[in-house]
Amino acid sequence: MNSNLTKIALLGMLITLTACTSVPDDGGIAPVQELVDAIVGSDSPATRLQPENELTPDEVAAILKSPLDSENAELLSMRLNPQARSNLLRVGIAEADYAQAGRIRNPGFTYERTTEGEYSSSLLFDIGGLLLMPLRREVTLRQLEAARFDAAGSVIEHVADTRIAWIRAVAEQQLTRLVERSLETAATANDMTRQMTALGHSGMSEAAESEIFLGEMRSALTRQRLAESATREALIRQLGLWGNAARQLALPQSLPALPGSLQEFESVEGEAIERRIDVQVANANIEAMASNYDLTRRNPFLSSIELGPVLEKGEEDTERGFELEFSIPIFDAGGIANDKARFLFEQAQAQAQSVAIAAASQAREALLTYRSYWDIARHYEMVLLPLRQRVSADKLLHYNGMLISVFDLLEDVRASAELEANAIRAMRDFWIAETRLQLALTGSSPGMMMSEAVSMPASGAAADH
Repeated sequence: MNSNLTKIALLGMLITLTACTSVPDDGGIAPVQELVDAIVGSDSPATRLQPENELTPDEVAAILKSPLDSENAELLSMRLNPQARSNLLRVGIAEADYAQAGRIRNPGFTYERTTEGEYSSSLLFDIGGLLLMPLRREVTLRQLEAARFDAAGSVIEHVADTRIAWIRAVAEQQLTRLVERSLETAATANDMTRQMTALGHSGMSEAAESEIFLGEMRSALTRQRLAESATREALIRQLGLWGNAARQLALPQSLPALPGSLQEFESVEGEAIERRIDVQVANANIEAMASNYDLTRRNPFLSSIELGPVLEKGEEDTERGFELEFSIPIFDAGGIANDKARFLFEQAQAQAQSVAIAAASQAREALLTYRSYWDIARHYEMVLLPLRQRVSADKLLHYNGMLISVFDLLEDVRASAELEANAIRAMRDFWIAETRLQLALTGSSPGMMMSEAVSMPASGAAADH
């Protein structure tokens, strides 16, 4: 009787150990949400993570009725872009691995029968797996934590990429409107030149120069419209729009105004090392490799132990007992595997140090870029544009007084358009630098920072001068 109670208790214990391991209903989103809130806050609706898409077609249409601002762009991108959903599903995969590590291997059953009518049977449970279960669970827990950090980082980077795509699309649209206005002025001046040539007040060479200028402006507008279309389509892809919704997308007429002052940081390096996702992932990887090292050292001695009851029946009697089976680590005691696990642990330590060094450096670079582009955009706004407007007003007065020719006026139009285009690009570069600064403090490596913006070819009227 006591033997039966012991067997029932053992079976109940095994069932209890495995019954509590399952994948959360939300696929592991809740811990990721906590990480995102701790790093970037919970103010933005875009970072309120959902297991499923909650935006209906009517809700999307309602958002697209008005020019799309950056906040709604981020919301649409997180809800509609399938890549955002794919990144979160990696947490569910890690949750499944963690749950699987909490379940022992199914028992093995053997049955033998001879021609004399004798038979034997045994039921073997993976006792080694049960003994190693806490270590396996710890290893997979570290991997799950790394997956959560990775998913949180993907959310932060996806939102930043969306904001940058929105900034570029709005800026290129703004540049297109500028070139269109310049073309209208050039067309008006060309008509005036034709009339003056017909009346004999201008020569054929002056008329030809006016036509050339007008042709250059038309080519500039064609190129600028191509640039605008490219950035618009990039934004549409980032938002996850298609069909009629993509065609309905409208953007604001201009970028947001330049802030009056810059953000201040007590220690941009310390904030990056404390908050950045890739630094936290690297630290979690150290703990995972430490657990893996411990598991590897014990695995050869425990992984192949099996224990279970045995029943043998002969012609006259029946014998009951138990069977213990395990591998003897003679030829492979796990020394090579131990060395590999140790190297992996040391590698994780070195990688964590490298990530911390890079995080501090990139944060400093991002802050310098952010400040520099604010200075540039501010100089255009406060000094260069007002001066250019004063010069243009003076040129117009001289033209009305017949002190300068129409070609002098056209040259002023060209110079004004080029300066205004550069001011728009400076504003664009500042807002991209601001976004990349936040990413450098919270996400992962922002790569080349603003060098991409610096090396971008000029577009619009200024590119064709």
